[in-house]
Amino acid sequence: MNLTSSNSSSPLPPGPRGLPIVGMLPAVRRDPTGTFTRAAQRYGDVVSFKILNRRGFLITNPADVRHVLQDNARNYHKSPLYQKLRMTLGNGLLTSEDDFWLRQRRIAQPAFHRQRVSALADVMARAAREAAAQWEALASDGRPVDVAEEMMRLTRTVVLRALLGGDLGPYSSNIDDAWKVINEYIGESFWSMGLFDRLPSAKQRRFESARATLRGAVDHVISERRRHPSESVDLLSMLLSARDEETGEMMTDAQLRTEVTTFLLAGQETTSLALTWTWYLLSQHPQARQRLETEIDTVLAGRPPEYADLTNLPYTRMVVDESMRLYPPAWGFSRQAMADDRLGDYRLPKGWMAFVIPYVLHRLPAYWPNPDAFDPDRFSPERSADRPKFVYIPFGAGPRQCIGNQFALIEAHLSVATLAQSYRLQLASKQRVEAWPLITLRPRYGMSMVIERRRPNPVRASESFHPVAT
Repeated sequence: MNLTSSNSSSPLPPGPRGLPIVGMLPAVRRDPTGTFTRAAQRYGDVVSFKILNRRGFLITNPADVRHVLQDNARNYHKSPLYQKLRMTLGNGLLTSEDDFWLRQRRIAQPAFHRQRVSALADVMARAAREAAAQWEALASDGRPVDVAEEMMRLTRTVVLRALLGGDLGPYSSNIDDAWKVINEYIGESFWSMGLFDRLPSAKQRRFESARATLRGAVDHVISERRRHPSESVDLLSMLLSARDEETGEMMTDAQLRTEVTTFLLAGQETTSLALTWTWYLLSQHPQARQRLETEIDTVLAGRPPEYADLTNLPYTRMVVDESMRLYPPAWGFSRQAMADDRLGDYRLPKGWMAFVIPYVLHRLPAYWPNPDAFDPDRFSPERSADRPKFVYIPFGAGPRQCIGNQFALIEAHLSVATLAQSYRLQLASKQRVEAWPLITLRPRYGMSMVIERRRPNPVRASESFHPVAT
């Protein structure tokens, strides 16, 4: 569909002009988060964007965001920009639409019901304790380690145990490298919309090899479960036994592979990145780190954290929330209008896109004073009370909100409490830190940090919780 025709019946909102023919393509390929942030700052709540032959509006008014993601969500599908992701994951819960998406969502939903949270949290806590035990040797060694890789291993362990009930067997050692290749390939070519895909290259060959590795890993998980059926009621069991309500047919092998791939990758990627950015931010803000450690030491008094402890660790959760504000793993997404609609004072024509960029929303000065500063107290009940819901959406919002958002938040909360109880992380002296907006917001150069042991120092509760400047 060519969308370059003029919209004469309704004026376009203001926006950057870009270059002839390609529009803003060079800018969003070079610096997508910066391009969208500067456009919102300069042009306001609704910004006109042209990228190659596609047009759309960048929206930052929370009322418009709510309209697209919740109130009129039926009119908005995942945009054509998601086609590359569909190539890798297939047409599953993350990428499908309408009745098929709803069917898949209903199948998976019981795996995340509140009554299962406690049991899932036990798996998370155990995995975090195992990681803490393994860090003992790393702390003794004193050499920097890539904490991004450490967090990926931790969150993958949780997904495999809690949701898929298995392991990756021979694929355990190379699945992370495969996903890095896939993420980079899709992320760097995301905005070109297939313009250069047919050109053979070394990157293309590495991408195809990585896809084969990913498929092999997923097939291994599924085949092992079929060979050794489990009594546990986990996500994979639900997918294997699911039947269509109308036809009674079970999920095809291709569809089963799609859903397992989706949860394997989405379930570990976003949480691992949230944790990685949290350790980085704490290393740069020693007062906030001290307050977090004091809370953990006071509440836990040296024992490992459990799910029941989380309500008594509010500052720890506020630290995680603030990390995801500054570095939302799912940094941006887009929707395509299935019919004409209005956003603000402007008509969005059928086929045009609505760009919703959490990275931008999370830095709007109107809702986040001093937006680039790390300030966990933003998420205190007092300061959160009057903030519109749709200016903080690290997991999306509306009916397409991430199905595992509570799963991920509990996992991150428990992981930070467990690891910070015994260790303090310092950024390696020569580590460059740059956010890299691929499919997710990754640290471009990894996150090399030194793990140091620390001794819990319990204090009286009356001495513990006081505001600090961060």
